[in-house]
Amino acid sequence: MEYRRIDPRLPTVGRWLDLNRRFPGDSTLRKLEYERLTAIDLKGKVLDLGGGSKAKYIHLHPKDIQYASVNIDPDIEPTWQIQPGEKFQIEDDVFDSCISMNTLEHVYDPKFLLSEIFRVLKPGGEVHISVPWIFRIHAHPDDFTRASPSWWKLAMQETGFQETTVLPLVWGRYSTASTITSFRGVLKNTRNHITHVRDVLYASLVFRGTDVYYQGKRGQRVCNVALGHFISAKK
Repeated sequence: MEYRRIDPRLPTVGRWLDLNRRFPGDSTLRKLEYERLTAIDLKGKVLDLGGGSKAKYIHLHPKDIQYASVNIDPDIEPTWQIQPGEKFQIEDDVFDSCISMNTLEHVYDPKFLLSEIFRVLKPGGEVHISVPWIFRIHAHPDDFTRASPSWWKLAMQETGFQETTVLPLVWGRYSTASTITSFRGVLKNTRNHITHVRDVLYASLVFRGTDVYYQGKRGQRVCNVALGHFISAKK
């Protein structure tokens, strides 16, 4: 299997303003997830594992895709409601793409769901998965897993995928730390913006002359404290 870790973009003030304009009220992790999601060229039949017609991000999908979903939660109004550990009620080789946003960390056996995703994808189909890394426990109804890029590399290889990339979803060390501690009290929004600008200033000084990405050993250390990971793989 071909595996590659993608260097994430450096933070900038312009990018932060754009993220807040496009995804107001969302956490930094979700802003970075949605930024990546909207950059993917989804076409044809798309299965959303953990989604449904009331998913918070459904408006971000292209209007011309054939959308279907699988979920254990009927309130999200999925196409197919399943129980934990149950196989999808879908035939083999049906979908062009599959997405899964903040779902697999809530699954006790994520490798089982990876095998189901692989089964229902057409040959050459792609899966796009977003999961948290350094992020609080958020049960819905349970929260089981925080998997490293090394885990995803082996899990996707064992499932049978031919190509896999992992993008660390990271703005910077200060914003990751603030996610752990959270902002409360007076001027919390202002302090949140200041924290993200601190990451911009740090990156502009430390990574000057390294193009627009977190690269090298210093970049890897920042990626090690990513809020999440965005995994893409081809069948």
